[in-house]
Amino acid sequence: MSNIVAQGLLEKAIDLEEVGKLDDAIATYHKTIQADEQWSTPHYNLGLIYKYKNEWQLSFDHNKKAIVFDPENEAAWWNLGIAATALLNWRTAREAWNYFGWNLDVNDDEIRLNIGDAPIRLNPDGEAEVVWCERIDPARAIIYNIPLPSSRHRFGDMVLNDGAAVGFRTGSNGEDIPVFNELQLLTPSSYITYSVNAYINVQQDIEKLNELCESAKIEFENWSTIKFLCKQCSEGTPHESHDHDLQVEPSNEKRFGFASISMDAVLQVLKEWRVITLCEHDELKLELG
Repeated sequence: MSNIVAQGLLEKAIDLEEVGKLDDAIATYHKTIQADEQWSTPHYNLGLIYKYKNEWQLSFDHNKKAIVFDPENEAAWWNLGIAATALLNWRTAREAWNYFGWNLDVNDDEIRLNIGDAPIRLNPDGEAEVVWCERIDPARAIIYNIPLPSSRHRFGDMVLNDGAAVGFRTGSNGEDIPVFNELQLLTPSSYITYSVNAYINVQQDIEKLNELCESAKIEFENWSTIKFLCKQCSEGTPHESHDHDLQVEPSNEKRFGFASISMDAVLQVLKEWRVITLCEHDELKLELG
């Protein structure tokens, strides 16, 4: 078969992929490879499909072949790094990141860097939530917000993240920071998520609760401040016109989230807080154990 045949097969595979017929698209990409065994593109496209299916060995294999036939394929190098990370193939992951200038020693040691904080979109294809995380390498991050229970994630979870920015959030210095989509939960946290509805008197009551939690090594978050954005705005750049998407509550009723190893520790903090502030709260609720 000629390259003309291969080109036609590639176009057919892309069309099938765009309408969601992934099995047919995969089969047609393989026919494309048979028509032109040294063409990088069908291997890259297969690697991309398998990345979003979390089929990491297949994604690894096809991205590696894409690079063999096109050593300057940056997207294939990045996706190879992601797949290698998911497979704990640290040597290949290091080689992939070095292509982008990281200058890592090429060995089999796990990569543990400190490359700053970034917002990660959990469950990007479902009930998405953007949380702040500590990035420990280009493809992994550890959540340090307390995600809402609907996310099925917890404080301290390690997640695998994609490398393409999908929207931006504003950093502490006012800079735009890219949002990366989660690909997979890698390592669940040992923390447990709890919540409570509380009735505060003044803003200082929240500050006191935060202070007590810090002393008890309990993570605390005021879930009442979370903004709910439309999908289009969430994947772009949020702006002030979406302030109406805030969940409005009575001024003194707030919903708080806690992350702790011990439920008793949270109950003790709430007891102390109630004595100090005279604030009332509902029964502590276990969200994710």
